Amino acid sequence: MTDEEAKIEQKALRKRLFSYVIAAFIVIIFYFLLRNSRSVSAAINHVNTVIQPILIGFIMAFLMNPIMEFFEKRFSRLFNRFCKTELGARKANRTLSSILSLVVLAGIVVFIINAIVPNLITTIIYLAKHIEEQIAGVLDWCNVITKGQYEEALMNAKDNNIGDLVNQGLSFVDQYIDYDETDMMSLITSSVLTVGKFIVNIIIGMFVSVYVLLSKETFKAQAKKLICGLMSPKYANITLEITRKSADIFYGFIIGKIIDSIIIGVICYIACLIMKMPYPVLVSVIVGVTNIVPVFGPYIGAVPTVIIIFLTEPMKGIYFLIFILILQQVDGNLIGPKILGDSTGISSFWVVFAVVVGAGFFGFGGMIVAVPIVAIIYYIIGRVANYLVKRRNLPEQTIEYEKMEYIDLEKNILLQHAEKEAKEEKKSPIFGKNKKK
Repeated sequence: MTDEEAKIEQKALRKRLFSYVIAAFIVIIFYFLLRNSRSVSAAINHVNTVIQPILIGFIMAFLMNPIMEFFEKRFSRLFNRFCKTELGARKANRTLSSILSLVVLAGIVVFIINAIVPNLITTIIYLAKHIEEQIAGVLDWCNVITKGQYEEALMNAKDNNIGDLVNQGLSFVDQYIDYDETDMMSLITSSVLTVGKFIVNIIIGMFVSVYVLLSKETFKAQAKKLICGLMSPKYANITLEITRKSADIFYGFIIGKIIDSIIIGVICYIACLIMKMPYPVLVSVIVGVTNIVPVFGPYIGAVPTVIIIFLTEPMKGIYFLIFILILQQVDGNLIGPKILGDSTGISSFWVVFAVVVGAGFFGFGGMIVAVPIVAIIYYIIGRVANYLVKRRNLPEQTIEYEKMEYIDLEKNILLQHAEKEAKEEKKSPIFGKNKKK
């Protein structure tokens, strides 16, 4: 063995040892996390509580960035005309655009809160006070629809059972909510402190979001510098490409989903006005906000809105249910694909998988961000798979493997089951004798 071959072999051996060490390290960490899952969960919750204002700031900056870029394009000529230097014009433009984007975002949030919270409280109070009348109205409607076929049963339920059902519901709640005045005061105090802390975090997050937008180019440059310093040029390029793709997936999905939900909310509001539905603003905001959640969002929003309208005017509740089903079909097959396109690049199964897992681990927020996260993981795994099959001189297109059963060991090509059998038959002595005859 020559010195060069020995060096190559030693280098390959070092690579294998390094991969074994990394694999062992990952297994040990995974075992440690499983063994101490409660402690790890508590530590993650503590870290999340500490950095919550920073996370809120980054989320706000993410949502504000398109708005800021819109204002920057409009104000660039104005600041270039009045500022002496290009750097000064860019800084002034960025500062004003960031503040305006924060104002716009805050205005949208305040509008949604003002639109939904008072109406929601009013609706809940009204339904709570008039629940017996509402149910009685629904029973009368059922009697009219069935043309009196079940009049006796419906009237008995109306006269005797409505109040009993309400009282049973209240007693059921009282049975499982056992509290005294001390516990009640403690609950109220902790709730007030939690709300106050969240408001403070929101205010801090506003400042953080503006600072992030003012220095986003610097942050990007620092991250790229660190990547180029830690990795070889080949792997640095791969990392930067994956990062760009991840940003495109997140922006394409989140921003596209928000725009899609706004359009759905506006269409729902106009349709509610045309059909003279009760609570049009409340219903439209609920439908629009829940539409942000992929797959299950429309149904989550449809349940409370249909119930609210049905208890008020039963027939309109049925009409609204039909309208929501039609609207979601139009959104899923026409509006959504036009806005989102193929921003995630994953199939419907993986979308459902992402939503279910995200909801299980992180609640409502997890349902929204899980889809782009799974899309990024899917993209990375796809890149790794393409790299591995390319090393073995096999096709990179996934469609080539749909009917593939075997790999031809001699020619290194993909074979279907019938092709392999035909090849083996040609090699068999019986086939050869038959062919000669």
